[in-house]
Amino acid sequence: MFPLSICDCSVDEDGYFMFADFCCVMHSRDPKTVEYLIDWYFNKEFTMQYNSTVGKWTGLTPAGLITASQFNEDKFDVDQRKAEKQLTCVNNVDAVFNGVQENIAAPSMTLQEGDHTSTHDTILVCSVYDFYPKHILVTWYLNGQEVTEGVTISEVMTNGDWTYQVHSYLEYTPIPKDRVTCTVEHISLKEPKSSYWGEDRQDHFNHVLFAFFYKFTESFFI
Repeated sequence: MFPLSICDCSVDEDGYFMFADFCCVMHSRDPKTVEYLIDWYFNKEFTMQYNSTVGKWTGLTPAGLITASQFNEDKFDVDQRKAEKQLTCVNNVDAVFNGVQENIAAPSMTLQEGDHTSTHDTILVCSVYDFYPKHILVTWYLNGQEVTEGVTISEVMTNGDWTYQVHSYLEYTPIPKDRVTCTVEHISLKEPKSSYWGEDRQDHFNHVLFAFFYKFTESFFI
């Protein structure tokens, strides 16, 4: 999914601020899958949205409901939105996908312990670096089951070139046999990429335990 976004804003003589975000969402090269969205804000409040898949404006506030109804009954506005979708979105599908393919970059990732918190024994940090395009999905699993509680994620941040990075955090109280997985899905990857935490920790615990018992039993034969 590739969003192509254009913004417009204005302030009237009474100081009221209006802002619109025009966005093309391209799910594939097939023009039939392209969505054209307009998010309309008034004084920072999201008031209504145009969605080409729905084919009309949808009001989200009392004022937005009135304005959306007026726009939907305006034949000129209906025709204008269809023309905007064609000119801005559909006609640029190939150019967008070609540009993305030239610069596409697969993510690298690390999974490590962070600073302990006051309420949990462990905080794990899954860091994903150097990927393009921006859209990415990071998912946590505990012993094979998806985890959402205790999960936070940073904003997707630019690296200063064309690539991005993002960091996801899992706070939880571990038990010895836990196996935690951080999984990344990105358009550059043929299949999800994962990092694991728990196996090395358990192996280290077993090694220390074995060494302790070896030293303990060895003392009886000296």
